Amino acid sequence: ARPGAAQGRPGAVRWTLAIAALALALGGMGLSIALHASSPRRPGPFYAAPSPLPRGPPGTLIREELIPGFYPGTKAYRVLYKSTDFNGRPTAVSGVVVVPEGPAPLHGRKIIAFAHGTVGVARNCAPSLQNGGFAQIIEGLGEFIAAGYVVAATDYEGLGTPGPNAYLVGRVEAMDVLDSARAAHRLKEAHAGVDFAVWGHSQGGQASLFTGQLAAGYAPGLHLVGVAAGAPVPGLVDLFKANLDTTVGKVLIALALSSWSHVYDAASLEQIVTPAARPSVEAIARYCLYGREILASIPSALLLNLSFISTPPWQTQPWKAISQQNSPGATPIGVPVLITQGGADKVVPLAVTQRLAAKLCARGETVDLRVYPSVEHLEAGIVVAPDVAAWIAARFAGRPAPSTCSAGAPG
Repeated sequence: ARPGAAQGRPGAVRWTLAIAALALALGGMGLSIALHASSPRRPGPFYAAPSPLPRGPPGTLIREELIPGFYPGTKAYRVLYKSTDFNGRPTAVSGVVVVPEGPAPLHGRKIIAFAHGTVGVARNCAPSLQNGGFAQIIEGLGEFIAAGYVVAATDYEGLGTPGPNAYLVGRVEAMDVLDSARAAHRLKEAHAGVDFAVWGHSQGGQASLFTGQLAAGYAPGLHLVGVAAGAPVPGLVDLFKANLDTTVGKVLIALALSSWSHVYDAASLEQIVTPAARPSVEAIARYCLYGREILASIPSALLLNLSFISTPPWQTQPWKAISQQNSPGATPIGVPVLITQGGADKVVPLAVTQRLAAKLCARGETVDLRVYPSVEHLEAGIVVAPDVAAWIAARFAGRPAPSTCSAGAPG
């Protein structure tokens, strides 16, 4: 079997797709459904940060613990590390660092900073709470471990640790991702260097692009070689418009609006959500998109008709400004970018991703847009993972990066 076959085995994919179909096709925006039906665990004492936080810069390890049986041929560690919150203050973030067994190379292992897709915005939705179930969420884990890389996978602030979770807030996601790579570098068992690449699909794709935008300024001690973004959440106005009339879209929009109303002081659901719909929006935000809990979001989503948004957020402040601030591509990345896109994706449509790629090309970025015909959103992260791993290996090797920018309309 090829490396990573555990992620891509047909039975696992069919099982995931069956759960998604049962949940009225709730497979949007990288909904990384755990391949089991258990309910999410509640965060225990590990996730409680000491007060005050220990001294040290972002990426400082607060604590770690071994996760038995996480993935064959690895040792995995649940970690709690320092990062920076929305207001610029030190905070604690949880995640997992996966280390290949065997001796490390002389100059340390390369790092893959993995940004996961949508799992919910409630505290108990943290992927690291799933133990070995998190391995199913990390698209390409097998390929990365076979290549000898360390994988640093953040939960994002507010998942595992106290919230709010800044869902689709690109700057916060990026700091969490960058500090997970710093934490991996500081974890002595990882023997990790400072060279890293970032990869994520959907919400994780948006986080990956923002990681590229922030890396040089926020984490100058790390060396970013490339950004891989699968069906990245594009301009959020485009996302909202494409998904407003579907059950999937209502769940995703509810998660975003609820999260932003808790993160941004000036944002209130009363400004844009009808009174009758507000309880359903908040109910959706209480459930995780795992196992049985994925079904719990559906009744509330079905109660949201097309008019649950009283005023479009892209026409109303501060929601309009929030959407603009969290749309990728506004500032330079400066390293090669791979964008993967399913041709049959209805959550992040191909045309939207093509516009984003063209925007990055116009900024002078080196962009390789790869379109996979007939591939839908839910399965795309698994399908593209071998190509992503090969592209990242070429970046670590220092080979020239391919670009589709000169081909006119990318894709």
